[in-house]
Amino acid sequence: MVSLRTRLVALAIVAMTVLIAERVIGIISLHATNLEAKEREVLDLAEQGAGHYEKVLTGVRSILVTLAAEAPHLTAAQNCSMLHHVVDASSLVESLSIVDLDGVVTCSSQEVGIGLDVSSREHYLIGMKGLPSLTTVTRSYATAAPSIYASQPVIAEGGNVTSILVARLSLNDMFPRSAIGRISPNAEIIMVDPEGVVIQAQPDSPGLVGKNLRSTEFVSRALSRTRGTVIADGVDGVSRIYGFLRLPSSNMHLLVGLDRNALTAQVESATWRAATTLLAASFIIFLGLWIAGERLIVAPVLTLAARLARFGRGEDDQREQDGTLITELQPLVVAFEAMADELTRRETALRSANRRLNSLASLDPLTGIANRRSFDSVLALQWSTSPNLAMLMIDIDRFKLFNDRYGHGKGDECIRRVAQAMMSTIRGTDVIARIGGEEFAVIMPGADIGPAQEVAQRLRLAVEQLAIPHSGGQNGVVTISIGCAAGRPGPNFTSADLHQAADKALYAAKEAGRNTVRSAPPFEVRASNVS
Repeated sequence: MVSLRTRLVALAIVAMTVLIAERVIGIISLHATNLEAKEREVLDLAEQGAGHYEKVLTGVRSILVTLAAEAPHLTAAQNCSMLHHVVDASSLVESLSIVDLDGVVTCSSQEVGIGLDVSSREHYLIGMKGLPSLTTVTRSYATAAPSIYASQPVIAEGGNVTSILVARLSLNDMFPRSAIGRISPNAEIIMVDPEGVVIQAQPDSPGLVGKNLRSTEFVSRALSRTRGTVIADGVDGVSRIYGFLRLPSSNMHLLVGLDRNALTAQVESATWRAATTLLAASFIIFLGLWIAGERLIVAPVLTLAARLARFGRGEDDQREQDGTLITELQPLVVAFEAMADELTRRETALRSANRRLNSLASLDPLTGIANRRSFDSVLALQWSTSPNLAMLMIDIDRFKLFNDRYGHGKGDECIRRVAQAMMSTIRGTDVIARIGGEEFAVIMPGADIGPAQEVAQRLRLAVEQLAIPHSGGQNGVVTISIGCAAGRPGPNFTSADLHQAADKALYAAKEAGRNTVRSAPPFEVRASNVS
């Protein structure tokens, strides 16, 4: 026979097993969700590094194109002098050289480079074909340091190549730790070539540069994909969350790794606290069920059995004061409810923290630039801190027609390319965001209408020069229209006024035939500032 106590114990075990299983599943789910958020954070850091790399390349290309356009009109001495002035004025280029048609350096901002024969170099061979180029990491003849070379042919009026401009870029300048925000002291930044050989490493680790890491889990995963994350042990044995991606215009990969234990310490601490609380609550609840069962069920049954036995024996049934009342269950119920409330509160707090963490993901998933939520936050902050503020409203011309003719896949690609081109063109202090399907906006802190118009024209030309085919667009390519507005924040001039003025200017640009820039009439902005 199964005793009553055994049945009560079995019932309590079943009930607690179900409760513990449900709570454990919830805790595991929360832990996984928070870990995914940390992986997105690390990948975002890697994308910041790649963005700085691409921005440097864009600046260098602009310098080379400008020099190549001026070179045919200057003497050899003037060209050499110009190289020195550009290197002194620019932080993007480590050295500039002019290579003749035989592949010999005739002029260089570094004297040690003059006379070197670079006829076997990839950038010379491509430049002789009249094409600009960007090489992978190559060891410099002059300094023996790993470097990236960008070249631009100098073409005479007849279309012949007369010489080649070559810019040498330092890897340390292209990937400074300052270019990747929120980096902790124990972070690891590695750049590898297609074979998995380390080209650059931060912090510097003896023997790491030049080492082939293709056999390691994190480098092997990076080389097999364009972008992603992986949790693996680094070369130093530290477990890290790595974010990786292939660098634009190259076949190199950038990896950023953060200490997994440091990233997940808070999450795991909260998880263990919740688990400990659950175990303690389970023990207390089980003990309470045992005591309650003894006092409210077993004791009354035994008392009744004793009274029946006495009655059966013909003894007087003197009623005893039974201290076991049903109300004694209430403290246990109250304790259980309090513990359940505490567990629910802690679980709610964990979910709330997770939602706040996820809310930090404020980038547009298609383009990688800021989204509308980020735009609104930056606008509110700058409005309260900047003495002047300019805004550009941008719209891709006849984009619906583009989508209808080429499909949504090509439409997404078009939006990505336009966003990347504009991101590489704006000033360092400006913020660009995608605020709608084909609509973008730029916030320019401290700018008035003059600089806003200049940046707008550069953006328009940058998109037009992409030459994305569009049979329904002007000149058969994708173009943009831009509206500019600027003003001084004040009690009678709100951010909504600035936004409305830029919108009206955008409509004016559309009505003017598209692929153009229009500014808000000065009287609209001044009227809003009238005190």
